[in-house]
Amino acid sequence: MKPTGNNILKLYQKIKQQRPIIHCITNAVTVNDCANILLAAGASPTMAHHPLEVEEITAGTQALICNFGAIADYEAMEKAGKVADSLGHAIVIDPVGVSGSSYRRERCQALIEEIHPTCIRGNYSEIRALMEHCSTVTGVDSGDKSLNIEGMKQYAKECHVILIASGEKDIITDGTETYFCENGDAKMAQITGSGCMSSVMLGAFLGVEQSVQSAAACCAFVGIAGEIAAEKTDACGGGTMTFRNQFIDEISLMTPERMDRCKIRL
Repeated sequence: MKPTGNNILKLYQKIKQQRPIIHCITNAVTVNDCANILLAAGASPTMAHHPLEVEEITAGTQALICNFGAIADYEAMEKAGKVADSLGHAIVIDPVGVSGSSYRRERCQALIEEIHPTCIRGNYSEIRALMEHCSTVTGVDSGDKSLNIEGMKQYAKECHVILIASGEKDIITDGTETYFCENGDAKMAQITGSGCMSSVMLGAFLGVEQSVQSAAACCAFVGIAGEIAAEKTDACGGGTMTFRNQFIDEISLMTPERMDRCKIRL
């Protein structure tokens, strides 16, 4: 059954009530925004990344985010991931840059096999690079506009993972159920970190419910915030930095009525 605005509301209320601690090993470019968007949603971030502390830290959390923009922290991801996996915590891998770096792609695939993530979320080019074991673009932005849906389903089944490809429409599948989320706005691609923020938000949603429906609900939730932020930015004549602040604001100001803008289809 596809998630509705009411499903999103229930998950959002769980986050507010349970205040899950989300361990984020993410890149320095977006660490502040990732922490702030989790706080805006009612979750509690910890950004610990030293390899000598991450095992202890992640044991007391509900979810772990491993962002490959922080490839230098691979040892920390590996150590934290093994603990999170052993405890049954939600694990999200964001394969930042694997579309243009064979080293990142190899390390990402190795980590997937070692720590058994709950979810992998990347842009279309990053997901295609993982599925096809090849470079697809230079840099971290997506050059792909479409994806092989059957290939995504097969990859998700083989890796026992929720696979999310973010783009003009988000594609979410666990290999059995597949959802398409059409919420969002083009301005989200004009700021640094919208993908990283989406991945840590997945940690919050999956930290309270590990399911493909929860992942799809998160995509809609973040997309709705992006839509409203874009409308408010346009209304005041603002630019990309105005949008960035409005985007995080809208996460904290989300209402049941706004969640009815959910556009998830099968």
